Amino acid sequence: MSNLIESKPWGRFEGEEVRLWRLVNANGLELQITNWGGRLVKAIVPDRDGRPANVTLGWPTFDEYVAENGGTYYGALVGRYGNRIGKGKFTLDGKEYALELNNAPAGIPCALHGGLRGFALRSWKAVEEIHTADKVGLVLEITSPDGEGGYPGNVTVRAALTLDDNDVWRIDWRATSDQATPISLTCHAYWNLDGVDAGTTCMDHSLYINADCVTAYGPDMIPTGELREVAATPFDFRAPRAIGERHDEDYDLLRYGAGYDINWVLRRTPGESLTPACTLTSPKTGRQIEVWTTEPGMQVYDGYYLPVRNAGVALETQHFPDSPNHPEFPTTIVKPGEVMESITEFRFKKA
Repeated sequence: MSNLIESKPWGRFEGEEVRLWRLVNANGLELQITNWGGRLVKAIVPDRDGRPANVTLGWPTFDEYVAENGGTYYGALVGRYGNRIGKGKFTLDGKEYALELNNAPAGIPCALHGGLRGFALRSWKAVEEIHTADKVGLVLEITSPDGEGGYPGNVTVRAALTLDDNDVWRIDWRATSDQATPISLTCHAYWNLDGVDAGTTCMDHSLYINADCVTAYGPDMIPTGELREVAATPFDFRAPRAIGERHDEDYDLLRYGAGYDINWVLRRTPGESLTPACTLTSPKTGRQIEVWTTEPGMQVYDGYYLPVRNAGVALETQHFPDSPNHPEFPTTIVKPGEVMESITEFRFKKA
């Protein structure tokens, strides 16, 4: 079987056509991606017996994505800043910036996923299709004008989304700005490796996370600056175990997040650019995803507030939440003349 890439019209948004691309590799693994929000709409992956099923959450039609207006961020490419910025404010070079407030956990407002018109809620421009002997893909681009959402700088972001014949879905990010500005980009795909139509949750999925600490937060879910060790807590996934195994324990970070919804501080591999972040496995089907990344953190959200509770788990490689207000965290500031580059790979395997 040879690989292929093809597309078709899928809807219209703000007077422009929205398209849906179908990427299929030589093994029959299939990804469906739309330029609206750069979203992964379907991921059709065979199980240990070769039976294919869609393993990523999404809506059946384009109109349903638009109607929910970011309620789930199913499959989206998120920016300018993935995750939360506390109270929607930060100071850069002596100037305070006020961002759009679009999320208020515990009644304390924050800026979430780039604001009211973040990258997940806009059309990206398809600038290139990729079709070589061993991979297919799509290059998407989006621009954000100075002041959008309250952020400084004219920003351009490119995301190259490729699927190769080794069953690796790779995202290569590239971002520039003409003013110093914070940028943190992520993919908000949710996974249920049983198959999204199986009627199960992600809670019995086995999860390994390559991290000794999390960025602890208070009831507002904004990092306090503490890097809390996971040892002897429900957040210790350094040995694989079921997501739901310790989900109901009385522990402050579990209460604040209504389960798992926090950033893990990834252990870096010296001398290596890509670091293993996690491994997610379905015991029922044998489907498995390894996530590898250049990012310093990964948000794991178990989908407590999804329309079907815990229907899937999001594995969002990223910089730390609220980094612009924490100089001790790895910087997210991109300056003029600099290029922010980042890579994340989702490696599909069988257990």
